Amino acid sequence: MSFALTGRGSRFWTEGVVVVNQKAFGRNSGFTLIEIMIVVAILTIAVALAVPEFLRWNVQSQLRQATSEIATQLMLARMAAMNRNRSVDVTVQTTGGAVHISAVAPSSGAPIIKDKVFDTRVASVVGSPVTVSFSSLGLRTTGGTGTQTIGVCDTYQRQYSVVIIPSGKVQWSVNSSGTACP
Repeated sequence: MSFALTGRGSRFWTEGVVVVNQKAFGRNSGFTLIEIMIVVAILTIAVALAVPEFLRWNVQSQLRQATSEIATQLMLARMAAMNRNRSVDVTVQTTGGAVHISAVAPSSGAPIIKDKVFDTRVASVVGSPVTVSFSSLGLRTTGGTGTQTIGVCDTYQRQYSVVIIPSGKVQWSVNSSGTACP
């Protein structure tokens, strides 16, 4: 039987088979506790820095969704007024710390669209309660001759707005209504 040493004593030949010296590799395999603790500390710091921004982004996303939903509900109420040939009143208000939208026929008080309550992170409506009335022709009959603006605010005091022009057209935008959030 012959033994040939090949490189630092970690391998040697035994009858054509490579045998690995377990002592040479035993100390170098895996991670030490210190290395794992450093990685965990770095990940903890990264998550601690990212979570607040993620929460702000999430609230902003819900504000955008709520503003879009309010605009959609106003458009549905306008279409319902034209289809039913009667006026419709839509009220957007802050109730119990949440934004609430409802639409009723003023003559009978019957609901026209299903009431909607938004997430509590969508905190308030500027000038709550705000009522928008649509005639049977789909024209806006409240708010004077100019545009009527509904400001919707989140818990970080960011504001998006819904604009209704006298002809009844509804749009929402990321611009504020010009009035600070309550």
